[in-house]
Amino acid sequence: MFAATLRTIKRNLIAKPAPRFRSRTVRVFAFLEWLFWLACVMALAISAPHPVTFVLLAMLMGTLFVARRWTYLDEADSLNRWMRLAAGTRASYPVLAESIADGSTSRIACQAKSFSARLMRGESLVNAVRRSKLPVSADTLAAIQHAQPQSTIASAKETSRFEDIDSTTPASAPIVAEQLIYLLATMFLAWAMGAGIRSNLFELFDEFDEEFVGFKSNFDVIVREIAAMYEGLMIVLSIWLVMAILIRWQPTWLIRWIPWFGKDAIARWRCEILRSLAIGIRAGHAEPELLSLASQASRVRWIRNRCRKASRSIENGTPLPVALRHSQVVTSKEQSWLTSAAGNHHLPAAINQLVDNISRRRTLTWKLRMSWLVPLVTVLVGIYVMAHIVAVFLFLTTLTRAIS
Repeated sequence: MFAATLRTIKRNLIAKPAPRFRSRTVRVFAFLEWLFWLACVMALAISAPHPVTFVLLAMLMGTLFVARRWTYLDEADSLNRWMRLAAGTRASYPVLAESIADGSTSRIACQAKSFSARLMRGESLVNAVRRSKLPVSADTLAAIQHAQPQSTIASAKETSRFEDIDSTTPASAPIVAEQLIYLLATMFLAWAMGAGIRSNLFELFDEFDEEFVGFKSNFDVIVREIAAMYEGLMIVLSIWLVMAILIRWQPTWLIRWIPWFGKDAIARWRCEILRSLAIGIRAGHAEPELLSLASQASRVRWIRNRCRKASRSIENGTPLPVALRHSQVVTSKEQSWLTSAAGNHHLPAAINQLVDNISRRRTLTWKLRMSWLVPLVTVLVGIYVMAHIVAVFLFLTTLTRAIS
């Protein structure tokens, strides 16, 4: 009830007109709401301390996390489409941002309202986007600054093309994400339960060994060895997850060395840059301007560095495919493909196809990983659990023999 009340208060604060909007107050109430929801989950786990309860809570939280993430991405796409359309109609961007905030259910509501308030206070467009953390792409910023109706129509058509492309490949991405969350939750749950069982079981081993000589046997040593290996695996896994969660703030040289998530994040950021370039080039915007806007507005350090480097290369007379290769946005083979397409005046279409290929490879790679990760984790957790089960039964058997 407290969490629902705080959510209602937060929504009312977001619904206020932009001049009266206070982002810090909204963030405070959002943080308190999150604390109450977390306390609710912990209370459920404490009131019903059963493995099934923990599994159900982990599945529920994983599903909610994935759903909120994909809702945010869908609303971000809608935001960019509406702002590109507004660029052609000379509409008021603060009013549009307020309308989007009133109809949003994700954190875009707070970001859009903050963006509107900053524009009304006289801040520049790029500064308002960056400081409000609104997910506006570089091609959208370029369309707004030029405000050409022809560019807007072309951008809208190109956006529709991308929606058709993306609808075929990443449809299983939420399922893959949920599977990964369930696997990680199962591993951490088994780790916590095993630690609790061992803390009580080994105390009984020591007590009964003092009373019955030769009570202890080799099974407790085996359990300790298996638990030590599993704990080492979980420590490494925890470090890996922390680095994956904070990947956006990692140094650019370290990102590629984070297993799985590093190269996947780079591929996702490459698609973001290339998608903005394709839409902007088809709309008639200058390539250095698009890259410069992306370097100013993006919140990802990797994107900012790569776009800044590519923009400087183009300003020095380097062709776009070569500049993208020097900034490590595309590979050498992709550069050859884009160079040929630029010579044939089909560069936007080639970039579209490149983004499609990268997205498809990402999806297939994660499907392949999950195809062997799910049975492997199931076997590892099964061995870990079976070791504790065998230890308990051997303990009971040895205790029965000792008493008899």
